[in-house]
Amino acid sequence: MNYKHAYHAGNFADVVKHILLVQLLNQMGQKNKPFYVLDAYGGRGLYSLGSEEARKTGEAKGGIQALVKADVEKAPAAIKDYMEGINQARFTYDKKVYPGSPWWIAHHVEKNPDAGLRGEAFEAKASEYDALNYQLHKLPIGIHHRNAFEGIAAVIPPKEKRGLIFLDPPYEQEHKDFTRLIDLLVHSYNKWPQGTYALWFPIKNIDAVELFYKKLKRTEMRRQLVCELNIYPKDIAVGLNGTGLLVINPPWQFDNQAREILRFLQPVLKVADAPDLTPDSATTVRWLVGE
Repeated sequence: MNYKHAYHAGNFADVVKHILLVQLLNQMGQKNKPFYVLDAYGGRGLYSLGSEEARKTGEAKGGIQALVKADVEKAPAAIKDYMEGINQARFTYDKKVYPGSPWWIAHHVEKNPDAGLRGEAFEAKASEYDALNYQLHKLPIGIHHRNAFEGIAAVIPPKEKRGLIFLDPPYEQEHKDFTRLIDLLVHSYNKWPQGTYALWFPIKNIDAVELFYKKLKRTEMRRQLVCELNIYPKDIAVGLNGTGLLVINPPWQFDNQAREILRFLQPVLKVADAPDLTPDSATTVRWLVGE
């Protein structure tokens, strides 16, 4: 399977993932100390929602296009910051653009020039790296043609001592990828236990996700937080039932902030013809390990 994110850009999972990334960046920036941010699976910096791939799936309709139409006046601050970023990206590039996670990191660096924040992005696939480098070469983020498994080990611990490693892999072989990613997290954590690690994952095969959680609990990694937003019940086979983010060593109070964000987003991103979900099954923020 050759994964192409262009088919899924701006969908509900992207919206949730990037808003939680914005929240992490905002909270880590509250301390008056420099920090490092790495997007280990950069992909492209920008995606066109007018592309053939995006129009073929139409997934952005249930994601960014739904949120653009929503009233965010009373939304949590991270959602308002996210919408400000969307508006700036569309003003700078074009009205159908959707920014990928490297752009969100670069945008945060650009907005906070005196914060001592250093951002980098890795991309292993040559064509995606070329696009990423071309699109973001003028922005304050280092772009590297590099594999996450080799690259993360080489850059941690960073000179700043504080930082976030953001992982958004394609999951081409779900069961194998979950196991490999746990190994990567454990190896990274052992080398840099003070770091914050955020791993996005799809919720579509509930058995694979539950096994993923069980294996995580058996590791020595402390303070493991899981954030989930589901648009379909987990026992219905629809392709992508929900989206999750595992955060190791989240900033203080991130769990409460994430809970508010997901509760606001769930009715906005809800699929009209989907079976009703209970509040507890629609959004979940819970500690796998620690608190």
